[in-house]
Order: sequence, then C-alpha cells, then structure tokens
Amino acid sequence: MDTVTQAVFGAVVGQVGFQSKLGWRAIAAGAALATVPDLDVFGSLSDPFSEWVHHRGITHSVFFGPIAGPLVGVAIWKMYQWRAERTPGKFPVGLSNAQALSAWIWLSVLAFLTHPFLDVLTPYGTQLLAPFSDERFAVNAMSIIDPVYTGILVLALIGGWLVRRGTFGKPGWSPHIAGAAIVMSVGWQIYAWGINEGTKIAAHESLSEQGIETAEVSSYPTLFQPWFRRMTAETDDAIRVGFYSPLTDKPIEWQTYPKAESALINELSRTMEYRILERFAMGEVAWRVEELPNGHTRVEAHDLRYLGFAETELSALWGIVGTFNGDNELIGPPVRFSNRPEPSADIFSVMWVGAFGE
Repeated sequence: MDTVTQAVFGAVVGQVGFQSKLGWRAIAAGAALATVPDLDVFGSLSDPFSEWVHHRGITHSVFFGPIAGPLVGVAIWKMYQWRAERTPGKFPVGLSNAQALSAWIWLSVLAFLTHPFLDVLTPYGTQLLAPFSDERFAVNAMSIIDPVYTGILVLALIGGWLVRRGTFGKPGWSPHIAGAAIVMSVGWQIYAWGINEGTKIAAHESLSEQGIETAEVSSYPTLFQPWFRRMTAETDDAIRVGFYSPLTDKPIEWQTYPKAESALINELSRTMEYRILERFAMGEVAWRVEELPNGHTRVEAHDLRYLGFAETELSALWGIVGTFNGDNELIGPPVRFSNRPEPSADIFSVMWVGAFGE
C-alpha cells in the first residue's frame, strides 16, 4: 500500500504495544521502520525491468522482520545508550535500560512485518518467501490507496495524542484506542476481501446468463475504495473485461477482446523479458499482435491485472513489446512500455459513478 498508510500503521503498532515503555518515540520509530522495506525501490532503478524483479522482494519477505528486526532493535537501543552517556539527562533513561531492549527489538520486528502484511492485500503481488522463492502472492482485497483504511489508523493516532495531552480521557487509554483501530482496520480488510469474492460470484452469474460456464474469473480493486471492481474473464478464445459494484444494481457490461493468435507470440514468450513479466504478473498476461505498414509485426504482452477503463482495444498500464521483421526475427530485445494515464477528474468520476451509481 502507499507509504503514508504503511507509516501510519507502523506508528499505531508503536502506540498499541510500546508507547507505555518507550514513550512517543515508539510511535515515531514504528512509522519510520514500517516504511523501510520500500527502500528496495532504489535497487530497482538499474534498468526498466528491475522494478518487476526486485520491488516487493526480499525486504517484503516474511523472513525480513524476524531477521533484520532484532539487529535494528539492538542498534536503536545501543544508540540511546551512547547518546545518554554523551549527554546525561537529555534522554529518558527508560529508552536505553535493559528492560527497553526487548521493546525495541519487538517494535522493529513487528513494524517490518506490517509492511508485507499490508502489501499482500493489493493486486501488485509480494514475494513473501524471498529469497527462497520469487513467487508473488496477492489477495486482491484492497487498492494501494484506501482513505477509509488509512483514516481509521490516523484517528487512532489523533485520539492517542489527545488523551496524552489530557484533552479527554486518561493517558492509559492511548493503547486501547490504537488496539481498537487495528481491530477495525482488520475488519475493513476482511470486508474488502469479501467484496472481491462476492464480485467473482456475480461475474460467474453474469457470464452464465450468456451461456459461458467455463471462464476463469479474476477480480481486482480500483483506486480509493473497495466497491468498484475490475473483472477479467478468460476463456479459450477471448478475454472479457467488466466492472461491477455491489452498491449499484447496474448489470455487468462485458467488453470482449478476442485472443490473438500468432506464432510470434511463442517467440516472444521465450525471451527473458517475457519471463520477468509473466512472473511479475503472476501469469495474468494478455496479447496483442499488430501488423505494421513497413511489413514488421508488433507483439505486445499486457499485464492483465491492470487493464484500462472501457478501452476499444485491449490495453494495460504496462507490459512488454517486441517487434519482428518480415522473416519473423526479433528486432532487438523486447522493451517495457507504460500506458499510465495522467490523473484526471474523468477517472475519479468514472470510479465514483461506478461504485455508487449516478
């Protein structure tokens, strides 16, 4: 999920379990540590395909927190010991005494673990078992940006700050407020996942009415809310794309794209670049083949999870493209393409109407 949400969730973890021992620094440390796994983006800048290989890789593994967390926790504890010795009285003794050591370690471990826990809820995919496996996992429950989910956590931080100031309640309420927010946020995640599964049922029913019984259906969240879902239904000869929200009575309107057939698809699928895309897209790949005026052929592999809105031609936000000459030889290595649209009021309007109706 987005960096703000990751930081806020880490801060709430610090608030619920460690604030009583480490003070407000537990909240600040939780926020900072929860964003550390995304530093892997800097290792993804070496070439256009590095992001698909390395982002949400080893730093997003379930093994990263238990291994790196104790090392970071000890380092933080040692830092406060060192600073307390250099400037006596400036820092609370409780930050560096022996009892604080386990708190810093567990805070670091849990803050690191919150990151893959949130990311796996989104369609992008997370390598939970790295470095032992590069398989990607995704639940497809939530968008990478969900204001309701983030808002629940932000309210917990605000509530904790107010009770610490004495505005209302007692300071001891702060962890309870944070705990309640975590429970509510998990409830929201389960609710979003339930919508996703319900959407797939609705898709199968819609397709069945058209006499299509064997389609492989997937459902993906769109931005900012859990209701308006993009669905793909793949059969042997076509890919259908539709949108659905359980909050409206609007039937699913399927856009049908016949599957491309060409021997050149097999040629492109043998390349390293395609294997990277296929692994990244978790096998959800669609093809386009276009004959060019100069006699060359353009072959595109699209990430089926990220198709656009009501396009007349199959088009995803990203994928790879290779160009073949008249002798069916690949002209240069395949390259990555991007069709990311510029943010606009039209996109937000489509999603709003799609989720809630006119």
